[in-house]
Amino acid sequence: MIKVIVPATTANLGPGFDTLGLALDLEASFTFTLADQFAITGCPERFCNADNLVQRAYCRLFQKLNEEPLPVRITIDSPIPPSRGLGSSSACIIAGLCGANALLNEPVSALDLLRLACELEGHPDNVTPALLGGLKAAIVDQDCLLTADFTVSDRLHWAALVPDYELETQRARQALPAAIPHAQAAGALGKLAFLLKGLETADSALLEAAMNEPLHEPYRIPLIPEYDEVRQLCRDQGAAAVMISGSGPTLLAIFLDTLPEAALSLKLKTLSHHWQLLPCRVQQEGTRIGMKEDFYE
Repeated sequence: MIKVIVPATTANLGPGFDTLGLALDLEASFTFTLADQFAITGCPERFCNADNLVQRAYCRLFQKLNEEPLPVRITIDSPIPPSRGLGSSSACIIAGLCGANALLNEPVSALDLLRLACELEGHPDNVTPALLGGLKAAIVDQDCLLTADFTVSDRLHWAALVPDYELETQRARQALPAAIPHAQAAGALGKLAFLLKGLETADSALLEAAMNEPLHEPYRIPLIPEYDEVRQLCRDQGAAAVMISGSGPTLLAIFLDTLPEAALSLKLKTLSHHWQLLPCRVQQEGTRIGMKEDFYE
């Protein structure tokens, strides 16, 4: 049996649109046990088929190596809510690739695993921190995958605010304009610089200045009922910054030194939708893999 543990991720972080991703200590567990045929348990029934992202990624690695996929029973134990902007699909992709690679005694490097993950996911901002941990920037430039690591202050506490409704990534993508004015793009670059320095130094003024970016949030906010109310509740409780996690609808709030979990949870109960508060810290390790010598049960 092979066990793969993958962190949740949050992407964009405001002005880091399609570039920045951060691993969170909300972790999903995936086990792979050799079997007579493929089977999937632990997730909603609509995902228990060959289109499951874990199985697709698992088979993709065998395809890359020109090998016939070995059937496995995949057991999923994931607290990462689907279609909420916390990297559930990236976790599944990384788990499938790493599970197959471990089963085959790791013939594929981490960099090649990441390239395969980008092919399956379509962009690198979530899969990179899911595999490597921490705060990462990642871009694909002329078919070359480039990554960079950034520091996040231990003083920062994170709260993922997850609503009781989903928002499909495709719908959030469709809300974006084809282009924005050059001046707005330049302003976003300045905010990105403030964000990275603010995360490194826990400077609340820089973090606040990095918000209200022009690239994606203004177009996605209308797709998130009660966005304004939740953002204001977070600010009233002292949040240094509030942003959309990934493409939403989850919101991510950053607090310095302490997280007012009880008070904020109480305030969230006054809203029409049910909002779950998930306290988070940065997960630095990335994906972890364990295995046993006897793969058969």
